[in-house]
Amino acid sequence: MPFCSNCGAEVKENAKFCDKCGTAINANNQQINTQNTTSGITCPKCGSIIPLGNTTCLNCGMPLNQESNTAAIILGYIGTILGALLFPIIGIIIGLVASIYLLTRQNKSSKIHGVIILIILLIVAGLWFSYMSYIY
Repeated sequence: MPFCSNCGAEVKENAKFCDKCGTAINANNQQINTQNTTSGITCPKCGSIIPLGNTTCLNCGMPLNQESNTAAIILGYIGTILGALLFPIIGIIIGLVASIYLLTRQNKSSKIHGVIILIILLIVAGLWFSYMSYIY
């Protein structure tokens, strides 16, 4: 079996894209696949059968299970910022839960928003604790 030139993962015969990183596979390095894969799901983009356990379509390279996590992102930003202004402890909790949730997602965009929410959370928590220590 051939290996991906980008990440070194073993790729299936006749795959056009690496299942791990999505890099296009050079067709000259492929061997002819004599097996017919019938178990799996159908790719929504190209209609080919994707074997179970793969994260990308081996024919067109379309990533599967792309979650947008829009609700968690919006809740994280609004909850952290408004919570910080109205109820700081609740804002810190909402920000912490939202950032941890987003950081555990596979989507790169969700991870970036999780980091941003975590940074906002740390700033808000630092300001709140500074203010509380100033008052008392």
